[in-house]
Amino acid sequence: MTKEEEAFSESCVEVMSRVAASVAVLTLEDPDGVLRGMTITSLTSVASEPPAVLVCVGNTASSHPFMVPGQTFGANLLAADQTDYSIGFSWGKSADPFGDFAWKRAEDGTPLLTEAAAHMVCEVEQVSQYHGSAVVMARVIDCCIHKDETLVYWRRTYHDELVPVKDGAVGKW
Repeated sequence: MTKEEEAFSESCVEVMSRVAASVAVLTLEDPDGVLRGMTITSLTSVASEPPAVLVCVGNTASSHPFMVPGQTFGANLLAADQTDYSIGFSWGKSADPFGDFAWKRAEDGTPLLTEAAAHMVCEVEQVSQYHGSAVVMARVIDCCIHKDETLVYWRRTYHDELVPVKDGAVGKW
């Protein structure tokens, strides 16, 4: 990579750091019964009818091989006080995150984090490869809200509360 390409790449990373994102932990049980989890900020609503989401999973993630049609996973939106969960499920930061953090099984057996602000149980419907990631489209088959305050990641820092726009401006569609 040339210095110009490297500078452009760094600029793109800096621009994307300005996109605020909720922090979630994707959890699943693979066909061999191994529990897997990873922190993601690439959780996006796709549709409300039927409810569907999109997640991106890097090709080197341990969950990547299991992102296949029919696989279920939990999308656990972390609560404002759960930076430790985010760090624990990030790239092997914890040797045993399912031993370190409270979890339970959904009705269908999907592992879910019990202290999360909200969760969705999702079933993979489509997977597309794009460079170093799987772009996963999934149907939401169950969901629940437990707390209002969610963890946000913006400019490479965790935030535990949203800051309203000055002058009381509100956006309505």
